[in-house]
Amino acid sequence: MNEAVEASVDTREEAPGSSRRFGTDASGDPVTALVIGSEALAVTLLDRGATVNRIRLRDRRADDAWTDVALGFADMAGYLAHPDAFLGGLIGRFANRIAGAAFDLEGQRYTLDANNGNNTLHGGAAGFDRRHWQVTAHTPFTLELALTSPDGDGGFPGRLDVTARYTVEGSTLDLAIEAVTDAPTPVSLTSHLYLNLAGHGSVDEHVLRVPAGRVLAVDATSIPGDVVDVADAGLDLRDGVDLGRARRRPVPQVAAVGGIDHPYLPDGEGLREIADLSLPGTGRAVRLLADQPSVQVYTGNVLATGVPGHGGALYRPGDGVALEAQQCPDAPNRPDLPSTVLQPGQTRRVHIRWEFRTAD
Repeated sequence: MNEAVEASVDTREEAPGSSRRFGTDASGDPVTALVIGSEALAVTLLDRGATVNRIRLRDRRADDAWTDVALGFADMAGYLAHPDAFLGGLIGRFANRIAGAAFDLEGQRYTLDANNGNNTLHGGAAGFDRRHWQVTAHTPFTLELALTSPDGDGGFPGRLDVTARYTVEGSTLDLAIEAVTDAPTPVSLTSHLYLNLAGHGSVDEHVLRVPAGRVLAVDATSIPGDVVDVADAGLDLRDGVDLGRARRRPVPQVAAVGGIDHPYLPDGEGLREIADLSLPGTGRAVRLLADQPSVQVYTGNVLATGVPGHGGALYRPGDGVALEAQQCPDAPNRPDLPSTVLQPGQTRRVHIRWEFRTAD
């Protein structure tokens, strides 16, 4: 452990590079919490779901206090009680929704696990966020995990081998995911991290900017429809909008889902800025970069827990915002959207980066 990390250990509950028993999952198997970090950022991850359990940001403006900026639970009881909150989980095989829980591929019909009405959400009821991942490397600054999804898992064809590598450098958290298959299969992988830069309470005063001129309109079940102009839909976030106002705009698209739960199509390609979230008056902010064609902006419209999260409070609608960089939802049924099919011999790569910042 380097000097910078050693110097900061006594200010946190856990040291980077450490691990501890976190509880047991629904099958009775042990779950481990593993910590990576720097003198500016401490991240606790679980080997269950490759889950981001906790992010603590060092705030020099507040006498070097550490602020929890990610939603999560103190032990497995919370995750088992509220699996459909997806707090911090790594999502797969397919992030977001597939309409009708089915798709056609190369002349064959595949029926999936319908866990969201008639649709499939986040890979089904036994998605990657609820699996045990194998820890393949753990240092004070990095954690690498691996998972194998067998042919037919959740109804999806082909075996899928996935690795996820989390890295902390300074005040940046980086996630690199790779996946390979032995048969053609649609793949969309993301992190379902919820952010709250206040550490607790509503995110209404947060300001969110998303540099996207287009968005997929959705129906009342959040299945995407046409690609529309953000201004025409009343969903324009390009200049930065406080979330309290954005998620209550008197427009049909917001009314349809009780807030924002929409796939934005950020401008540009490759690793680029897809969102920026800040909390005025605190100096805390985060810039999100990713190489995916879509980012689902979800304002926690139906978020509600009966188990306290970090800080001891119950989570309520609007207490967190999820910015999920991913492939376009329902793309397996939408030839007009970028293809999500991964072929044997190819590698699906996903790169997501959270650049946190605080005012001096």
